[in-house]
Amino acid sequence: MTVNNVDIYILEPDDLFRKIIYRTIKDIKMDAQINIYTYADGYEFIRDVKGVDNFALYIVNDILPKKNGLEVAGHIRSFDNKSIIYFMTRSETEEDMLYALNLGVDNYFVKPLNLKLFQSIIKNRIIRGGLA
Repeated sequence: MTVNNVDIYILEPDDLFRKIIYRTIKDIKMDAQINIYTYADGYEFIRDVKGVDNFALYIVNDILPKKNGLEVAGHIRSFDNKSIIYFMTRSETEEDMLYALNLGVDNYFVKPLNLKLFQSIIKNRIIRGGLA
């Protein structure tokens, strides 16, 4: 089931890496309308995003200024239990991953990212409408 519209939120404090992630997603070719929103810190996102109308993907760095990724994940799950949250992290400890998964994070991308693999995963998730 392909969704018609998808909102993708990128929360990444590093300007260059945020632009790379944006461009990687923007280059996905498909029929769905992809709306991409970027944020440099968790507070800005929490202030601006109180709900979503479309299927959404959230790509969240676990370490963010002002409000960290775990606080952002909690905020997202307070209004959106159906969309997908991916964490980007350098941490591969089981304890950190389990804690985030129990807060509602759906999966992890461990940095450094393989951008082609990242792009393919995001495209497949959009095609399946987050249901796979």
